[in-house]
Amino acid sequence: MLNMERAGASGSTDPPLSGSTSFLTSRGDSMLTSTLPTRGASHPQSRPVSAAEVHKTDANERLLTSWRPLGADRFAIAARWPSHHRFYGGAYGSRDPLLLIECVRQAIPLLCHAAYDVPFGFRQAWEDLYFQCDASALSAVADPFSTELDVVCTDVVRRGTRLAGMTMTVRASLGGVTTARVRTRFSNQSPAVYQRLRGPYADMAAAHARALPPGTPVPPRLVGREHTEDVVLSPAGTPGQWHLRSDLGHPGLFDHPVDHAPGMLLLEAARQAALALSPRPATVVAMKTAFTRYAEFDTPCLVSATPVLPAPGTPEGTRDTLVELRQNGGPIFTAEVTTRPVRSACRAAA
Repeated sequence: MLNMERAGASGSTDPPLSGSTSFLTSRGDSMLTSTLPTRGASHPQSRPVSAAEVHKTDANERLLTSWRPLGADRFAIAARWPSHHRFYGGAYGSRDPLLLIECVRQAIPLLCHAAYDVPFGFRQAWEDLYFQCDASALSAVADPFSTELDVVCTDVVRRGTRLAGMTMTVRASLGGVTTARVRTRFSNQSPAVYQRLRGPYADMAAAHARALPPGTPVPPRLVGREHTEDVVLSPAGTPGQWHLRSDLGHPGLFDHPVDHAPGMLLLEAARQAALALSPRPATVVAMKTAFTRYAEFDTPCLVSATPVLPAPGTPEGTRDTLVELRQNGGPIFTAEVTTRPVRSACRAAA
């Protein structure tokens, strides 16, 4: 698992978003499922969001502004995107779809702490993530603009009195128009459980001391980037393969100290690997991922990308790429990335 700061797929159909649903699952004798009650008979006013609640040190990196419950296990979360984000700045006249996924990532610790009474110090670990976005709705605008996340939490599992994990289905909208649909599942780990899982790798200082220096980056334009410091791939000497670059000083990907490569870094690596194989400028319109193991700093991590043959009826220019990250001889992360040429992506979504 990857700490939140992790994610895979739940199929290619649009997630259901109306109403709120909870269902029982079998997770072992020691685990129970529950739906938390709505707090109050009426919908309360929106509550502000702090940087700490979204696990950010720099308050400027907090994208979520307020939240409110809509019912049992259903929430509305408001987000405000800056006109230009220093990392998720977008390209070719469009907003970056991973900025939206960063909003979803921030929603996970927010709801854990604010709505499900998870203490600070607990870790949220992604298990899988799927998203599909409307490229035309992500066209860049001059001023900051707001988006709303309609979040439905299902399969809410508790161990004793404490949240152990759940699935979040998210509909993101701009001006009432659906921009993207996201489904993700994560687990919630107590400090004792996390220490047991990580062992000596839970030592933050030791993890940083052992970290390999980031390799030479590939040319930024090859992977849809403008700045060298934002490239997360370095050449591995074989076509379609790279090494993961973990720059612990990167202000966006490493806003606060972590003992392993964060999930957003792995998503960025998948995006960049897919774009590196694209014959022309493209944007990501969907991604289906699974997180298997933590990505460590002290061992090379190989990123491999393989084109997937298009299915009959696939729109012209649409490409699927299978990306796999491997470390110490085993897989740690996989992603199926769908891209479209930037102009046709906007036309197809219109």
